[in-house]
Amino acid sequence: MNIIKSLPFPAFVVDRSFEILDMSQTARQVFGDVNYFVDLMNIGSQSKRDRMLAQTLDKPIELTLKTKRDLQELFAVSITWEQEIGILQCFEIGSKLDKIMAIVQKHENRLAHVDFELLSQKELAESHLKQIKQLSAPLIPVANNVGLVPLFGQFDQDLISNSEDRLAIELYEHDITKVVFDFNGIDQISEYGINSFKAFVETLQIMGIETYIVGLKPHHTIFMKDNHSKTATYLTTLKEAISFLT
Repeated sequence: MNIIKSLPFPAFVVDRSFEILDMSQTARQVFGDVNYFVDLMNIGSQSKRDRMLAQTLDKPIELTLKTKRDLQELFAVSITWEQEIGILQCFEIGSKLDKIMAIVQKHENRLAHVDFELLSQKELAESHLKQIKQLSAPLIPVANNVGLVPLFGQFDQDLISNSEDRLAIELYEHDITKVVFDFNGIDQISEYGINSFKAFVETLQIMGIETYIVGLKPHHTIFMKDNHSKTATYLTTLKEAISFLT
């Protein structure tokens, strides 16, 4: 009996060129008839392909693969090499975007319980204000070396100054090389806020971190027309950013 064909998850037998020599029935159902595994990978996965080729992976890596339904879906992929033959296994880990949006929604719900009218009252301690501002710019690791920072509330100098040191440390600790700032939760933008943000983006560039911006509203783009950061890349939607970067 062919053990590979009977595995209950997508599995492939490949050579060093990633030509598929055999596959499980589940792999055929999910991906269809394909001759080379690399044909399922997106263009930005060259470095991951090189890692897979060089050695047996100690732990799975996340890859966005093209399925039979012509969809880009996320899988945890592992490979074991025996000389020139590799056994490659794929485990679907669900819609990463759905998980990300659930986390973003959780932060929005937490912020919804804050009475922002209190922010103008002198009785509100400065430490509480800082805590709220930090909650308005959380870091969410998305995939290997990619992070998401959903922004909420007023995009002012306080939002950046109360978040930049923490974000820089967290980005470094998570080994993030690409970060997406999502403006969907931002209402108004101030000139001081955008100037502070531009300086922060330049700091990230020095750290070797690429910055991407999504979710700008029409009234944001009008304001940022003459104040945008030339070191950042602008994308239309969060879904586009996640698909592009992962």
